[in-house]
Amino acid sequence: MGTGRSLRKSAQPRYPRSLKPSERAPTVIQKLLAPIVVLAALVALAGCGGGGGSSSGGSSSGEPSGNGSVNGISVGNCLNEDENFLVQPQQGLVDGQSPAGVSFTLTFYPTQAAAKAVYAKKNPKTTALVDLGVVDFKGNPSPYQGAPPAKISKVELAAINRCIAKAKSG
Repeated sequence: MGTGRSLRKSAQPRYPRSLKPSERAPTVIQKLLAPIVVLAALVALAGCGGGGGSSSGGSSSGEPSGNGSVNGISVGNCLNEDENFLVQPQQGLVDGQSPAGVSFTLTFYPTQAAAKAVYAKKNPKTTALVDLGVVDFKGNPSPYQGAPPAKISKVELAAINRCIAKAKSG
């Protein structure tokens, strides 16, 4: 015979023809689908927290509070759904980012007078007063070297005021 190629002596094919579904490696679609399913479940759970009842808590001593239907949950949901903010609402406050990427915390107080009293003690360069709340945006980085730190804009403050007015009327 010569020095040609050697033939396989085994009757087994080099690669298995088909594997059982339990033996197959996960497909790319399965690998990509798993995180999406988990994310969808988390979003569904976060939406079920409810903000149904009205809160009349708080005190006149300036403690943060949701005032009636105006609370962090109702205002935060409006900001997320209607105004393109990315916030995490809680009962007495809203924590998150404006559409321009400015991080802030909006804390609600039982009265406008209580909110004004707290605002008066804060640095006006890093806080703003809106109706029953104080917006604190301290700690944001400068957009470029030498510039003052990023702050929440008048347009974004107007959006917050719209959501507070919507919560009051709803």
